[in-house]
Amino acid sequence: MRFGGRFADAAFGRKHLIALIAIVAIGVGVFAGLSAKKSIWEGWVIDRLFQVRASLGVAPEIGYSPVAVVGLDNVSLDSDRLSPFPRVLMTPVFAEAGQAVLDAGALGVGFDFIFAYSADAFVDPETGEARLSGFDLPFQKFIFSNRDKVFISHTELGVPHRRFSAAAGADGVRSVTVSTDSDGVVRQHEPHLPLSASPHLIDALLAIADVEAPEKYTAVPSSRLASSIPYLSLIDVLSMMENDTGRDYLRRFAKDRLILFGSLVPYEDEHLYSDRFLPSLPPERVETGVSGRPAVQPQTAGVLILADLIGSVLSNRTAIDPPAEVLRGMAFAFALAGVLAGLFLPLIALPLVAVGGVVVGLGFSLLGLEFGYLLAPGVAPVACVSAMVVSAVGKVGILQRRQRSLVRLFGHYLAPDIIDQMAQSEQLPELGGDTRHVVVAFIDIVGFTKMSESLADQDVVRVVNSCFDAIGQVITAHKGYIDKYIGDAIMAVWNAPNSVENPERAAVDAAEEIIALLDRIRELTGQPSLDLRIALNAGPVLVGDIGGEHRRSFTVMGTTVNTASRIEAVAKEQKVRLAISQSVTDNLRRSYPVKEIWTGRLRGLSTDITVFTLDIPEMYMENVVPMAQDKRKPSRTKLLKFPR
Repeated sequence: MRFGGRFADAAFGRKHLIALIAIVAIGVGVFAGLSAKKSIWEGWVIDRLFQVRASLGVAPEIGYSPVAVVGLDNVSLDSDRLSPFPRVLMTPVFAEAGQAVLDAGALGVGFDFIFAYSADAFVDPETGEARLSGFDLPFQKFIFSNRDKVFISHTELGVPHRRFSAAAGADGVRSVTVSTDSDGVVRQHEPHLPLSASPHLIDALLAIADVEAPEKYTAVPSSRLASSIPYLSLIDVLSMMENDTGRDYLRRFAKDRLILFGSLVPYEDEHLYSDRFLPSLPPERVETGVSGRPAVQPQTAGVLILADLIGSVLSNRTAIDPPAEVLRGMAFAFALAGVLAGLFLPLIALPLVAVGGVVVGLGFSLLGLEFGYLLAPGVAPVACVSAMVVSAVGKVGILQRRQRSLVRLFGHYLAPDIIDQMAQSEQLPELGGDTRHVVVAFIDIVGFTKMSESLADQDVVRVVNSCFDAIGQVITAHKGYIDKYIGDAIMAVWNAPNSVENPERAAVDAAEEIIALLDRIRELTGQPSLDLRIALNAGPVLVGDIGGEHRRSFTVMGTTVNTASRIEAVAKEQKVRLAISQSVTDNLRRSYPVKEIWTGRLRGLSTDITVFTLDIPEMYMENVVPMAQDKRKPSRTKLLKFPR
């Protein structure tokens, strides 16, 4: 069943269709918008929002950072003091530096290193002598004496040596594994409560700072971490301990801060973080030592990420997910806006609306960050655009349905070609028209006046409608156009407004078929005495609109039309059902048996005209002997048969 046809017209009015489309579009918009949450591209948009926030100056200025990093970088590894030591044998150095920052006032220390090896386990391969026995003892004493302040790390694949684990205790070894979003980027942390019993190093250090952490949060950085987090190279910490000036600086650097030790060697323990699109701060704006800090890399060192996930909580730079009702309400509001735009705005304006919906939706997400909420940036734009597209497609369907309905409905009054032309141009044709060669037919119901006297008005209408319907179907089948109904007569045209290759032949064939239907028409109408007369004439006419700007009619005008009307009187006089002018017969093929029935001058014309009929029994009225005559001239009836 074709949607938009008679069934749809009966079942759905235009208002009902608009309401149905609106409901469906809103549903699609809300579903698509909520489905966009946690999509693989959402994280990229979030990171870009951080970038926009920083570029607009919305992000707060860098102030005191509650977390700092001491890094084992290339400057430290290449220094005279540390270059002789393999990295696995640096535990005494870490013990010295760790104790130094604690003595300087640090609240706690976390080591982002996996101390998987102990020097006590190394033996001379030739003698079997444990020549490094006791080498790690200073570090073991350091972590043992500072339990609850110092934490060492483990990962899913790496755990510290049992000597260090024993010194740190069960609560002193915490995980430094961070979770990534679907795009492989670190943005969020989900603390385990209570923080003091959490398996994560981040939570252990937050517990030392005595803060409450949200259940799940996203850190909101405002610049590249490698350029903004307070940083000292490991060799700088060791050097500061050698003089009073250095010790004073170290106290200012470490006091009341959480200190993280980790590697900043390029391409070692690096991850994608949400700071990757943010600007870098100039060195003079952040705290660092004489050795400076390593260059900013495409990815971010793991220890810096740990520091930011801790510092964001302590600095109120976190964003949490809003309640589910907020996202659903936002998706509904933007879907509704998209539906209204799709249904009631011009199609040409919809791309601008889509861009506006995206901008406004992202603006809401940007504003949400200022209130500590991370409004999923894809929900509002996707809801708006999806609903707008669905409603716009539905509107186009309604317009097409209306156009089809107009063509179908007004096709009963106007030619479909005229309606299609107006629908495409979206304007009325100009008044006037052009000259075309057409065939004009007048089809009259014989004895209509006498028949109507004996019938009720409703029966008269039924008879006329049944007769006109049967005749109209034949006219349309032969590419004719019904120009108008004139009482009990039909005026039809061939080759206007449409184009017909041989209008004379089409008109004669239609007339012959109409007369052949006479018995069926009598049966349909219940009028056995009903008969028909058809007059055909061919020639030039003016085809177009007549009337004014407020009311007009498409028709054909000219002498050809008047002559066809006069020929119908000849058919009545000669008692034939079909009378055709010579201008019609001249363009018929030779197989048509035409017979001259009358020659003379019709009323209103200045020249004589010859009228013909088809010489077949059906063309003559019943009980009539074929005869040709001229009231002014001797009879010269003759049969014209063209050779085949």
